[in-house]
Amino acid sequence: MSISIKHRSEDSRPRERLLKNGAASLSTAELIAILIGSGTTDKDAVQLMSEVLEYCNNDLTQLARITFEELTSFKGIGEAKAITILAALELARRRMNAQPLKRPHFSNAQEMYEFLRPLMCDKNYEVFWVILFNNRLQYIDDRCISQGDVKGTVVEPRMVFNYVVSRQAVAFAVAHNHPSGNPKPSRKDEQLTKRLNTVAQELGVRFVDHIIISEGQDNYYSFAEQGKL
Repeated sequence: MSISIKHRSEDSRPRERLLKNGAASLSTAELIAILIGSGTTDKDAVQLMSEVLEYCNNDLTQLARITFEELTSFKGIGEAKAITILAALELARRRMNAQPLKRPHFSNAQEMYEFLRPLMCDKNYEVFWVILFNNRLQYIDDRCISQGDVKGTVVEPRMVFNYVVSRQAVAFAVAHNHPSGNPKPSRKDEQLTKRLNTVAQELGVRFVDHIIISEGQDNYYSFAEQGKL
């Protein structure tokens, strides 16, 4: 029977330490050991992967070039474990070669309107959208947090800020549509905007804009443009 990592004390088990302290706290051998799970009758997975790394002179560049045949030459590494290791190495290689994602940047209400309009056009019911930004107003994420009917949709500040906080955003904007075709804000729209602004200030989060979108080109209302934020 092979020795499992579970035989180690809880403080020295890679999985438990990763959950407690993060992946960066683990050695390379421990990280790869998590992938293969178990070792041999006289070595657990961490010891086995330490042996593989020693074979590669503890050099990740050499490890990245290791072959299937070399891996399976180690006692305790069969086809499945070798494939798992090679797959992980290939993912690391692709990550290294990947180009950074270019995030859209929004500098005004018009640009946010153009981004949001395709998400809301042609709907005969109201939808309420939140868009998240970093401190340079670069796009992070967006989500529809509520939808209703032609008369409106129910939105509470907690719905917005639960999403903002969960993604650790430092700035956000909200938007909804008016199927009626008139983007002018209702009294409820104005009240919600004030509430969102108050909570945002309390949390130290930047409330960028509340945009109301209706059918028709450039048919929108921006609270920021109107000086109401």
